[in-house]
Amino acid sequence: MKQYNLSQIMKSAHRKFRSVKGEKSFSECLKSAWMFAKLQVSFSDENIAKKDREFVQAQNAKFEKVAPSKRSSYDDLSIPASAYYNANSTGRFGSHFVND
Repeated sequence: MKQYNLSQIMKSAHRKFRSVKGEKSFSECLKSAWMFAKLQVSFSDENIAKKDREFVQAQNAKFEKVAPSKRSSYDDLSIPASAYYNANSTGRFGSHFVND
């Protein structure tokens, strides 16, 4: 379990209570100080690294089950050039260009 710096939380709550000048009660300021302390812990370097590792492990587990792709007959490039160049397929200055 994470150990919180209680002194820092109380100081933060008291500082906030003095700055709002009666708009909020001390208990509301204390709650917001606790929420901020918990938020700081969730954004610490260790927690971010832990979440990153968990995300990478989940992605790896998802992609382990994927089969590698197979080449299809449409990828066969052993066809002659006349299959995709006809007599009218000249471009500017008589060049042959397949508009891919």
